[in-house]
Amino acid sequence: MKGVFLTLEGGEGCGKSTQLELVASALRLRSGRNVVATRSPGGTPAAEKIRTILKSREPGEELRPETELMLFGACHAQMCANLIRPALESGSVVVSDRFTDSTLVYQGVARGIDPDAVRRVNDFVCAGVRPDLVIVLDVPVEVGLRRAAVRSGAQTAQDRFDSESASFHNAVREGFLALARREPGRFAVVDGAQSPEQVTESILEAIHERLAII
Repeated sequence: MKGVFLTLEGGEGCGKSTQLELVASALRLRSGRNVVATRSPGGTPAAEKIRTILKSREPGEELRPETELMLFGACHAQMCANLIRPALESGSVVVSDRFTDSTLVYQGVARGIDPDAVRRVNDFVCAGVRPDLVIVLDVPVEVGLRRAAVRSGAQTAQDRFDSESASFHNAVREGFLALARREPGRFAVVDGAQSPEQVTESILEAIHERLAII
């Protein structure tokens, strides 16, 4: 049985983390297949350590955009080799909270790195691993930032991405929507402002229509 790779994408506070377990649980029930839920950055012991560096501010030394790109690349190399590829080869369904399309948007669009350079890094580290379907959870920036503030509380200012400017987050939102317009066969946009239950059903409908695994 062929493995299937799904990713949940979108700006901060769009509901990806909530939907990861909801969608994974529904897929286990409806498809009868093994479902692996993971996140980027993270997912393996080494990649989780990289996540800590990427998410936290280091007093007196801000990470360069190029450093971010290389760290995400290292994370994705570990994820692909040690988690995602083995799961796909065993016929599992993999669902990830973010993956390389986030790198393309956050580092390539919002940080201003040449998108072709970002694609080359992504292609190199993933060695052919690519999502079969990307679900973009779209919410207005102000809604997402409000949710992120509730989620993170006093830690918001320490999160390198939650604490970015509104213009940065607007660039991220537009970046994801532009990718979805460019590759409509691989992307599905879901209204993330719906209730969690409605968002889950919309995601499952998109999976059924595009991949027919449930």
